[in-house]
Amino acid sequence: MNPFEFASKYLKEYKQHGNELQALYCPYCQGGERRDKYTFALNVDKMTFNCKRASCSQKGTFWKLCQDFGEVADSDKMFEISRPERIYKKPQTKTQTPGQKVEAYLERRGFSKETWERRKVAEHNGNIAFPYYENGELVLMKFRRPEKYQGEGQKAWREKDGKAVFWGMDDCVFSLPLVIVEGEMDALTLDEADIPNVVSVPSGAEDLTCVDNCWEWIQKFNKIIIWPDNDIPGQEMCRKLISKLGAWRCWVVSVKYKDANEMLYREGKEAVWEAVAQAKEVPISGLVRLAHVKAFDFDSTARIRSSVKGINKIIGGYMMGQVSIWTGINSSGKSTFLGQELLTAIDQGFAVCAYSGELPGPVFRYWIEMQASGPKNLAAKYDAIREEEVFYPDRKAQELIRKWYEDKFFLCDSFGSVSGDSLLELFEYAARRYDCKMFLVDNLMNTIFTDDKDKYYQKQSEFVGKMVDFVHKYDVHIHIVAHPRKTTGRLTKMDVAGSGNITNLAHNVFSLHRLTEEESKEEGCDSLIDIFKNRFSGRQDVQVKLLFEERSKRFCMPSDSEEAYRRKYGWQEVGR
Repeated sequence: MNPFEFASKYLKEYKQHGNELQALYCPYCQGGERRDKYTFALNVDKMTFNCKRASCSQKGTFWKLCQDFGEVADSDKMFEISRPERIYKKPQTKTQTPGQKVEAYLERRGFSKETWERRKVAEHNGNIAFPYYENGELVLMKFRRPEKYQGEGQKAWREKDGKAVFWGMDDCVFSLPLVIVEGEMDALTLDEADIPNVVSVPSGAEDLTCVDNCWEWIQKFNKIIIWPDNDIPGQEMCRKLISKLGAWRCWVVSVKYKDANEMLYREGKEAVWEAVAQAKEVPISGLVRLAHVKAFDFDSTARIRSSVKGINKIIGGYMMGQVSIWTGINSSGKSTFLGQELLTAIDQGFAVCAYSGELPGPVFRYWIEMQASGPKNLAAKYDAIREEEVFYPDRKAQELIRKWYEDKFFLCDSFGSVSGDSLLELFEYAARRYDCKMFLVDNLMNTIFTDDKDKYYQKQSEFVGKMVDFVHKYDVHIHIVAHPRKTTGRLTKMDVAGSGNITNLAHNVFSLHRLTEEESKEEGCDSLIDIFKNRFSGRQDVQVKLLFEERSKRFCMPSDSEEAYRRKYGWQEVGR
């Protein structure tokens, strides 16, 4: 396997930067709980890899990377210098049958003589001796002082230059799950509870070279159960074992006691057996059982109703965790209609946040307050330049409207262009600090900056992708205005400017079309909303007819022709 083949199979989403393949998520830690991105890099020239996350810090040669995932690197010879064959020494220590003191100690730990004899536990100079075998050959000898030893020196040690393998591996069969524990006493505990296929690492959490030394042997097991000690070193050992062996085949035992032997002492064999039987599979981010997914319930699913009944009938309201794309030729009314949708969201108790790259703040506010007022709450004054009357909310309405939406309506104070990343940062703040649930990006063109025209549409697609991540993370809904390619006529979904990924990524795609006078007479309305896509229902290419009330800038359906006049927002419930 070469680096590109590995990347295609295990890195899934990655990008190439120079001589590095940079993965969206590290194949070892999957970005951790925070789902950190692009922390893992594979250098195709140096044939090395590393993860920059401090709690992961996996690094090494491409040969090791392939080995960790059960693959074989194409050019094994290039690693022969960095990984020479090691020569081990056979144990020379002479042992004997455990004496009375060692036997009494083992008995106090809860082990029958049959159990430790089956494991060939021995004694040397009053210390417990654990012989490690591989293919019937003694390859390592480990010693442990009895628990009550008061002298100086280590509690446990290995004979120098022995080969680190798993204790008990020769007694295992490949047809059963392999159980890995942290020490020999825990292995004896599981033996005592009649649990088969139990092995121990030779040096606790400190040294896992046994995995490398027994790599081909351990690959033959399809299921591996890990019972680590319930402390920081034990949990770190567990994490490393999962990284090396693969989360797909690992299960983990988790109990309240420090280790398996304490559980045997406190609760007995049946509890130990049950703990292994209740081992939990290691979850991997992004993969769950369908039966465990929360059931969808329309009544409990957070949705924001549209101001137009026809849209609600087709899409069921604007669901949280979704992105809606809106398009239409210039002056079709996209911004105006979406302003009305923001007000309707506030009227339902949701806070909203808008970015308007086309209207300065005061003008944006004027249009919003005109819509909130309605035609019955407008005042008029003569404009000498226009030589006609212009309308605006009367003073009392303005005061009540601003009090009504003061803590519910937020505007990104950046008229003109703003970078996508800067806008995302503002939206994140609004979602977390003010619990905003509906967002508006008006429009997509004002968030992308590049001198490379070939990358312009790619960056648009990347921005929409970030917005999709954002709505899932914060459980919100975002409306994005995207200009069309053509400037006249009725649009289709394919007329949305930019990469096709924009509409592919979106959950809903709408187009607002203003009719000519002749078309209006024929259709019985002056505007149409084309619903090109609704991912939830699967409905597409459905139209909703609208009428526009010029003075208050409100849209309504022809069947509710008086709605523009009758609609009352929350500000009218107090003080009027």
